[in-house]
Amino acid sequence: MILWCLVVAQFVLAAAIVLTAQWDPLPWLQLALASPGIALAISAWAAVGLRKIRVHPSPTEKTRLVMSGPYSIVRHPMYSGLLWFTLMLLVPTISVWRVVAWFALSAVLMVKANYEENAMSARFPQYPHYMKKVGGLIPKISGKLRD
Repeated sequence: MILWCLVVAQFVLAAAIVLTAQWDPLPWLQLALASPGIALAISAWAAVGLRKIRVHPSPTEKTRLVMSGPYSIVRHPMYSGLLWFTLMLLVPTISVWRVVAWFALSAVLMVKANYEENAMSARFPQYPHYMKKVGGLIPKISGKLRD
């Protein structure tokens, strides 16, 4: 039940930031700043498989470990992409409540990521090694995956 609450909180907070974004005076600049986050999230979605994506952080029996593409840069590229995208939407209309919403979204995603890390470590013996080599939400300086 708590995990579903986190999923709902993620969507509500992200929607609040996106739907209250002001696209004036330079919408193309805002989109340009946000586009790396969008690209990262979409590439992660494609790497996992468009029909295999789940919003719930629990792996299933069909879950496979993906460590290539955007997953070789960060372990949670969809979360990183969402955070980058929503952060860039704060820029022209910074307000206290929107900044608080972004930090709350960050906290929700970190809790979900932590849960996923524990579940993936239990399911895939190589996951702890992967965690040492690849950053969670932010790339590690030595982020190359090596044997």
